Amino acid sequence: MEKLKLLLIAFIIGFSSLTFAQDSVSGVVTDEQNQPIPGVSVFIKGTTIGTTTDFDGEYQIKASKSNVIVFSYLGFKTLEITYNGQSPLTVQLKEDTATLEEIVVVGYGSVKRSDLTGAVSSIGASELTEQKKTDIGQAVKGQVAGVDVRSLSNKPGAPLSIRIRGNTAIRNDAYVGRDGASDDPTLDRTKPLYVVDGIFFEDINILNPADIQQMDILKDASATAIYGSRGANGVVIITTKNGVEGKTVFTYEATMGFRTVANEPDFFTGDEYVAFVDDVIRSREFGKLFNSGMPTVADYNNIDVSSFINTEIRTTNEEASNVANRRYTNWIKDYQKTGLQTSHNFGMSGGTNGLVYSASLGYLSDEGVIGIEAYERYNLSLSLSKRVSDKLTVGLKSYLAFSEREEGSRELYRSTQRLAPTVNSRDTDGNLILFPDDQDTRFTNPYYDANGEWTVNTKSLDVIANVFVNYKPTDWVSFKTQFAPNIKTTRFGEFRGLYTKAARNDPSRIQSHYDTYFNTSYSWDNIVDFNFDVAKGHNLKATLISSLYYNQRENGKIETRNFDTNEYLFYNTESGTDIRDYDTEYVKESLASFAGRINYSINDKYLFTFSGRYDGSSKLATDNKWAFFPSAAFAWKISDEDFIHNTDWLSNLKLRLSYGEAGNDTSVSAYDSLAFLSNNDYLFGESAANGVSVSGLPNSNLTWERTKEFNIGLDFGIIQNRVALSLELYNKKTVGSIFGRTLSPISGFSAAIGNFGSVRNSGIEITLNTRNIQTDNFSWRTSFNFAKNKNEILELDGDLDLLPYEDHGVLQVGQPADAIWSYQRDGIWQLDEIAEADVYGQDPGQRKYVDQNNDGVLNDEDKVVLGQLSPDWTAGLTNTFTYKNLDLSIQAYTRQGSYGHSEFNSLSVPWNGDDATFNKVDLDYWTPNNPDSENPALEYGANGDYYTDFDFVRIGNIGLGYQFSDKMLDKLQMSSLRLSVNIQNPFTFTDYEGSDPETGLQNNYNGGYLTKTVLFGLKLSY
Repeated sequence: MEKLKLLLIAFIIGFSSLTFAQDSVSGVVTDEQNQPIPGVSVFIKGTTIGTTTDFDGEYQIKASKSNVIVFSYLGFKTLEITYNGQSPLTVQLKEDTATLEEIVVVGYGSVKRSDLTGAVSSIGASELTEQKKTDIGQAVKGQVAGVDVRSLSNKPGAPLSIRIRGNTAIRNDAYVGRDGASDDPTLDRTKPLYVVDGIFFEDINILNPADIQQMDILKDASATAIYGSRGANGVVIITTKNGVEGKTVFTYEATMGFRTVANEPDFFTGDEYVAFVDDVIRSREFGKLFNSGMPTVADYNNIDVSSFINTEIRTTNEEASNVANRRYTNWIKDYQKTGLQTSHNFGMSGGTNGLVYSASLGYLSDEGVIGIEAYERYNLSLSLSKRVSDKLTVGLKSYLAFSEREEGSRELYRSTQRLAPTVNSRDTDGNLILFPDDQDTRFTNPYYDANGEWTVNTKSLDVIANVFVNYKPTDWVSFKTQFAPNIKTTRFGEFRGLYTKAARNDPSRIQSHYDTYFNTSYSWDNIVDFNFDVAKGHNLKATLISSLYYNQRENGKIETRNFDTNEYLFYNTESGTDIRDYDTEYVKESLASFAGRINYSINDKYLFTFSGRYDGSSKLATDNKWAFFPSAAFAWKISDEDFIHNTDWLSNLKLRLSYGEAGNDTSVSAYDSLAFLSNNDYLFGESAANGVSVSGLPNSNLTWERTKEFNIGLDFGIIQNRVALSLELYNKKTVGSIFGRTLSPISGFSAAIGNFGSVRNSGIEITLNTRNIQTDNFSWRTSFNFAKNKNEILELDGDLDLLPYEDHGVLQVGQPADAIWSYQRDGIWQLDEIAEADVYGQDPGQRKYVDQNNDGVLNDEDKVVLGQLSPDWTAGLTNTFTYKNLDLSIQAYTRQGSYGHSEFNSLSVPWNGDDATFNKVDLDYWTPNNPDSENPALEYGANGDYYTDFDFVRIGNIGLGYQFSDKMLDKLQMSSLRLSVNIQNPFTFTDYEGSDPETGLQNNYNGGYLTKTVLFGLKLSY
């Protein structure tokens, strides 16, 4: 017995000494760019003791001296380090391209890509910054299947339209233009939800790509359902960079370059314009002959142009003299310039003793290529986190952006194109001529607008923050609470001075606009995570969430006119004695949510995800504010099965199936379910009195739009993933679509908002990544993506199946929600078809249209859907070549199948019927001598048909870079140094007549040129 006691005491002492000899080892695991890697497996070799790094790359583990700590993560080479008391123990993993893997943020959490069950695409920091784009949206163009990014303007700082998997709204905004295409992205009811560091965000344009660590795009409903009502149009999750514990690392990145006009429209030169004027006169007079007979080719050729020329080529402004002496003005070239672009980004990160920090400061200056257009942006970010104990971590992430955008004149672009090359800018004494073309005094001399006579200036300040507390009482449960405020304030000012088109030298017409906008919002999220093994090979992860979102905005505006000077600009509206408009507004809305997600894994081969969110919106009717949105997904790692696991050529094969529902209330404003009152004047006896009347119908049944989506995905990789393919098939149906129905005048109201319709988007997405060549010194990688989406209206309120709107829009069951509805072209009427053309009130030289019902009359019954605004398919292709330290990348993308009305064409094609007042694009047109033209005759051939395709293929970027060798970096005492040159938008291939088919749907008013930008870059760290 004594021996047994002694043995027991010895065992206890030995065990205690072994236990107390263990240290708490902590640190951060980073990649070669010093970015933290979440999800890294950290364990003591030869034992079952282990843990994983969190999203910030941090870990903590118990270890004794001489223990070997193993760091393992798919996509990186396994690293083993002998522990000898190092604290902190920060390690850097080297990328293993043969097994590349990544962590994906999926909303309130993250998973390894190999464990994904939904459709999620990710873009890392290098992809976002390698092209040196000024904003995130531009950097994403053509890089993600199913994500359509379109520029709305080519002016510096212009907004973008981003759409994921098509258009879910039947009427996309309340202020549609000719085609339902809005120039204002804030009105887009199909824009995705943006989440920046856990904060709901509106304008990602203000973010600096250099500050972004990763962007994850959630596309299918099973992935977005965790955001419930906010995720119906897809979710873009943006994570800014975090600090890394260890020595302080400083980074500096700068670009400098210039932008010039690209793809300039081919307008008539001086001699060509003179010939065009002759043809205008001849065609105008020839058209008159159809009223009295059947004119011939000879009649056309015998028209005496000289007897009419004075009405077009004027003698009052020396135009006739200019023509006689071939003395022309190139208005377009005279007002183009080279715009300079420069950016500077400075960052630092580091940490010690559990305190991790990072900060960055960025500046961007971008000049336009015409007038005073310019954009400036300042970005400041700060991230702090402190591990207070083994169980408690607190932190703060904040981001500040200040921007100023000067749009300049909204007329300068098109006025320089329209002014005839035969008129002068200055008189013989060198003085500016206010109205260069006295044939049309709507246009003042562009010189004034180019130098600031018309200014449109916007200043914005955005401040976001995320304060969080993370408590982990045990290894299998953690609790996080985060409070995320967001403040945005904007000042908009516009001044149209004395010599603008608006005023035309009349002081009473000088305009000053001053608008202010102040928005405050916050999100408060409480998150509980569970992670434990239910049984051997069975792992359960669960997330429970409660969330509260509040948004409040205030804005005011004033417009005054009649100024006695230009000096006040928009800063002194009181000096304008004619008050035209003033208004203020206050709106608030809130959203409360409860959500949960379960991830269940069996042998890491069979993956199940279930999630649900219960949302309540203040915007909906009283009894319909709350709704539940569920989802389920399954993934099967087929390549891990025993029957296929030993197949040498197969690296990855995974099948994914999912179904989910998401809601949407963005289609309604904060008070659309309520009735409104408006002011009305009325006669009370013999006196005028003020009163109110009901101006809108309430809707007590207004509830959520609900999107139901099926997704089938396949991930496939062969030859050690040198060829990796991802395929997605989806069917997304939106029911209870919210839009405004036009009411009969007998109701006393013009429209009513309600859940009237249903729309479906279905399509295919393909992503293919290949490593074509991989040697020690040379590599060639290709990334390709393709997406095709079909949009279709399924229902329009009961039996209604056709609802025309605006000039040529239509809502029609079986057709796209953004369909173009008009007459089908059938060529041009010819001289031998005079009698047939006369039946339809047409003449030879005008467009011929199909009489769909052959009743001899063209009316709405003959209109058909000609196309749609959204592209039929999109694609992107990037090739990257690396030779030693030199790399070359070429990126191209395309949008195909977009069709609609071109405002540029309506102003600039030769046959638009505005006499020979303006210059035109050099295009073919019908004459009796040119009967094979597809375009109508000049003057009398105009009929408002300016539809066209907006298809294009664009080389988006050509980039060349050089990374200095480690040997050189050691001499320079730097950790990284890279030089680069990028050429953005060098080539565009299109049949579109204007400068940029991507912006062709927008109004030519406030337009701008597509630009080519050449940027030289420097990036270093030490």
